[in-house]
Amino acid sequence: MLYARIFQVLLKAGTAPQAIDLYQNEVGPVLKQQPGYVTSRFLTNTENNKCLAVILWDNEENREAAESSESLQAVFNHLAPCFDGTPTIDYYEVAVQVA
Repeated sequence: MLYARIFQVLLKAGTAPQAIDLYQNEVGPVLKQQPGYVTSRFLTNTENNKCLAVILWDNEENREAAESSESLQAVFNHLAPCFDGTPTIDYYEVAVQVA
């Protein structure tokens, strides 16, 4: 079973390109180094400035360990100047995956 971390936040107007670049070039490479990382998606809606990141882990223990990873938290902090508010973080078990 896979485990998901869902990260949602409003972006400041006009910062979606910067947030996308930071996620792809800074967050992504650090995620790939984390034990148990499977994949992630970074979604943006420029009409309402919403942002959503879905990160999948191979088990709950690895997801929890990544939460306390200083290197991962540091690169996520690079995204903070793009945020218009406090992110919401939720956790799910992946019940169905269609590939």
